[in-house]
Amino acid sequence: MKITYALKLFLGICLFAFTAPDLSGQNSTDTNTENSQAIFEDLLIVPMRLPVLQEVGGSLFLSQEYNPATIQIPSGKTISNIPVKFNIFNNAIMLQKDGQDMKLESFRSVFYDQVQNDGTVKHFEFGSGYPEIDKQTERTIYQVLSKGPKVHLLKYMSQKVEDAATLGDYSRREIVTTEQFYIYVPGGAIKRIKGGKKDVAEALPDLSVKINEFVAANSLKLKSEGELTMLVEALNKP
Repeated sequence: MKITYALKLFLGICLFAFTAPDLSGQNSTDTNTENSQAIFEDLLIVPMRLPVLQEVGGSLFLSQEYNPATIQIPSGKTISNIPVKFNIFNNAIMLQKDGQDMKLESFRSVFYDQVQNDGTVKHFEFGSGYPEIDKQTERTIYQVLSKGPKVHLLKYMSQKVEDAATLGDYSRREIVTTEQFYIYVPGGAIKRIKGGKKDVAEALPDLSVKINEFVAANSLKLKSEGELTMLVEALNKP
């Protein structure tokens, strides 16, 4: 049986349709790769090697999961949807590039929202560039609990490995996290606070009257992170 020229042409077109590579998908992949590379070009990142802590309990991180964050770089440009997590032990904002652990070297702020176990959403923000105090430098990263034109409330977290005292088992070691709170006045000084009405009022003498009024009206002791945050939010209101 003879196969006509038209039939041969039809069969050839069908064969090409089944065997031709999907160039549209390849172009999409190439575009995504180029966009990813362009994003990382805006970020100053360096490789980071995590410390090897064998048979040590606890975690180096504020959260084990990476959280999609917005990063504001020194130029003022913001880059969104970058998965990060805060490494307390090394005081570093970490991200991954091509499966490798990287550290964010320079930024203005990093912030993200995280769903908590009770279903509520908590806002996290980190910043650096604050004046030197104690052992911290301008490169030290703080968690920014609240900030405004008058006052910033900062939390500095540090870690060290200690012998575990749980159930008298001193042969085991664990990571212990310490927190310290600081008050910063934009354009002015940074001061460490222990908490309490008197301590906070002495750190902010220009706002002492408003502090005393707010504490009295809300029956606060200013000994917890939540109450300190509530106060600073009130102080920054017009």
